[in-house]
Amino acid sequence: MKRASFKIEWDAHAYEHKIRTEDWFWAVGIIAVSVAVASVIFGNIIFGILILVAAFALSLFINRPPEIIHVVVDERGITKGHIRYPYATLHSFWLEEEHSHPKILLRSQKWFLPLIVVPLGEEVNTEKLEETLLQFLPREFHTVPWVERFLEYLGF
Repeated sequence: MKRASFKIEWDAHAYEHKIRTEDWFWAVGIIAVSVAVASVIFGNIIFGILILVAAFALSLFINRPPEIIHVVVDERGITKGHIRYPYATLHSFWLEEEHSHPKILLRSQKWFLPLIVVPLGEEVNTEKLEETLLQFLPREFHTVPWVERFLEYLGF
């Protein structure tokens, strides 16, 4: 049985943009310098330099606005930007709408990429999207990974 051709597409921000205050930068700087000094005291100069370079790079790029990515859901799979995720490589999905930045959580069958997060745009009809995804994947409750929740809590 051949399924009808369809395409649901939208544009969304790659991540939720947060404006960091001057205090946030001071806190990151103080922590980075403290860790770098401790590293030098314990004889690991290279690690101290790495921490300072990483903190500097973070401060340069952290306030950049998120890029807009194009998402397509069709009969072959889900495309996020330039990456296609065929349904055959996916195990299940969950629509996370309660979050301030709604998203689709896809559980992959690949062990090195267990959960794929696809942002939802504001104009997406989530009922139609869910109905469409149910044709190919089972709905299974997934939560945002704890690492991502922790980084959001810290302001990243």
